[in-house]
Amino acid sequence: MKTELRRIGQYTLQQRLGGSNGGEVWKAFDIQSQRSVAIKSLRIHLPTDADFMKYFKSYAEAIGSLRHPNIVRVHDFQVLPSLQSDSALVYIVMEYVEGPSLSDYIQGTLHMGKIPLGTDIVHLFASASLAIDYAHQHGITHGNLKPSNILLNRNSASSGRLGEPVLTDFGLATLLGMSPGTLPRRSLDAACYTSPEQAQGRSASEHSDLYSLGVMLYELCIGVPPFHGNRPISLLVQHVNAPPTPPVLINPNISPALSQVILRNLAKNPAERFSSASSMTIELARALNMPVPESLSQVVSLPEGMQRTDHQATSSPPGTISSASSLQAAPFRKSSPGIAGHHHGTSFPAPASPRSRRRALFGPWYVIAFIALLVVSLGTLGTLFLSPHTTPVAPDQVVGHAYFVNSGQFDANSPQGLNDELQIDLSHIPDPSPGKSYYAWLLGDRNQSETVPILLGRLTVNHGQVHFLYQGSQQHTNVLAFVSRFLITENDAHTPTGNPLIDASTWRYYAEIPQTPSPLDKLHFSMLDHLRHLLVESPELKVRGLHGGLAFWFARNTATISGLASSARDDRHNQDTTAIRDQLIRILDYLDGAPFVHTDVPQGTPLLADPRAVQVALLGPVPQSPDAPGYTYSDEASPGYVYLISIHMEGAIQSPQTTPTQRQLAIEINEGIDGVKRLLEQVQQDARQLLGMSNARVLETSSQSILNDLATRAQNAYTGQLDPAAGQSNGGALWIYGNLQRLATFDVRPFAAAP
Repeated sequence: MKTELRRIGQYTLQQRLGGSNGGEVWKAFDIQSQRSVAIKSLRIHLPTDADFMKYFKSYAEAIGSLRHPNIVRVHDFQVLPSLQSDSALVYIVMEYVEGPSLSDYIQGTLHMGKIPLGTDIVHLFASASLAIDYAHQHGITHGNLKPSNILLNRNSASSGRLGEPVLTDFGLATLLGMSPGTLPRRSLDAACYTSPEQAQGRSASEHSDLYSLGVMLYELCIGVPPFHGNRPISLLVQHVNAPPTPPVLINPNISPALSQVILRNLAKNPAERFSSASSMTIELARALNMPVPESLSQVVSLPEGMQRTDHQATSSPPGTISSASSLQAAPFRKSSPGIAGHHHGTSFPAPASPRSRRRALFGPWYVIAFIALLVVSLGTLGTLFLSPHTTPVAPDQVVGHAYFVNSGQFDANSPQGLNDELQIDLSHIPDPSPGKSYYAWLLGDRNQSETVPILLGRLTVNHGQVHFLYQGSQQHTNVLAFVSRFLITENDAHTPTGNPLIDASTWRYYAEIPQTPSPLDKLHFSMLDHLRHLLVESPELKVRGLHGGLAFWFARNTATISGLASSARDDRHNQDTTAIRDQLIRILDYLDGAPFVHTDVPQGTPLLADPRAVQVALLGPVPQSPDAPGYTYSDEASPGYVYLISIHMEGAIQSPQTTPTQRQLAIEINEGIDGVKRLLEQVQQDARQLLGMSNARVLETSSQSILNDLATRAQNAYTGQLDPAAGQSNGGALWIYGNLQRLATFDVRPFAAAP
């Protein structure tokens, strides 16, 4: 639209609001209606399809029929031929909204290191979500949702609050992209918010809009978008292949519940995202410990923390994890620091730069945060959605489960923040007697009488169900280190007993982890001992000053390798052979361990990885049996993690009290370990091959495919491989960690006899 053109039909142009190579946006005045309007002009390619104009008009009318207070109303569409026979100018006449865009707001606040209050974020997403869901219900997807397409109505802004969000360009991407070649290439701005399926050339869907909304939520909560790049193609590739940087890497104060909400809509698999924009905002409010906005109150149909999409309706038993990336929102942590609530006024520190965050990825504190956060996400996936009926149960019937989860609030040099919380899910529980209440406890081992019982809290029965999250102590102690029994008592409604061990007549439900050493175990370890070796502290690691358990360090080091492999692939694009070689050496340091890496790297190569972290290899030598003569836990030739985990897991299930569910779970875990071992061996082979090449050959095109394979295999070893048919991620170090944690599940039964 040329600036000298001051009139289009009944519209008088007044002020140019913006523009790009694809078109312009003007403020104009509608002479007939006597109102201000916005006019967007776009040049499109006219397809040869004779039905295009008919479809264009029909779809334009559908967009124009949308009537929602948070969607910019479209008054008119016009298609005018241009001087070029194969193109046309599209004029879209819309409602004029006075105020900046969300993009302007981000430029003026987030990029200055300021994070909005939680109340503002919930307000923004509540209104935007209702608009998105409304359009989806009318068969319209946005297809190009981004901050510049969300206007903040200045006329509706109250003091100290963002303007009411109004979404524009709804359906425009679909309208202009009906035929090949009609949709312009995505700009850098648009590519930042593009869903993985769109980046792969597929049509936008409702879930694509949810992904774009998730990117904006990430950016508003964290201060920076999840992916960075100076070319659209770089961003699109990251959307398809790269996991988003976990929020805790940028701000450790992000609570696990908020992190789960942020990350869920960024799932690569569309089916693993929220079912609607409103359901995301409901969980967002809960994660921030805020009331669900009244505008969304009708959307709430399930109890807090229990909202599910259709594909999650069939829940898994507590002994399994169905997907490493399906992030069911956990109950929020009332005391967790995070985005400021309406009564706190707390704000985030200034965000780190992308470059500094990349370096931080390989620091031990941040990598531990990475694992702990994602394990928190995994910990929420085993929740049982149990029957609400309260019919009587048999004396030995399992009425539910209690299982350990991780808060991620940890110290890098201790196992705190792991197994520091307990999720309780029960059904068929009768109401307590009048004047009484149920109380949950964790008890020490049978042979540790000096361990003080831990009161978890009062349990509320709702239609026979109990759902309760014990959020741990302020120190976030790994309670699995010294407790092994779970108890529910019935006491006075206002005053629980001081010590439930004194009066067993108050006991109502009970469970414990088997503590009798197996006669098959030559080292006389019990199931409890082996589970603690896997999840708290193992003899092999304790002598080396490593805390957290074998499973934790296995997942941590696999995550580090995945990051190193991705960096090596990126360094190839920068032609930086020195950086590539350094990353490959670090990868081999972790795979071989410090005692053996010299066999895979050139003579005299220094150890580049964290010396403390690579004391035990991920792969390492073929193991010597721990019960073999002369074996010591401090032996330099300690087996690698893939072997140690199998050894201790096998020892755990030798217990006579092992259940069929635990045995089946152990089989699946062992298969997962074998799969990770194969992937890591392939990573090792790729790293050896690349390290043996000259610098010139490393930069050849043929080497790029090896680097791609290296990064893909390392990521699959960490996050697991997606089964497209089932829509689930199977195997991977995260999956293995979560399922090892499930071996420590309490099977809760009615208490029948004194322990």
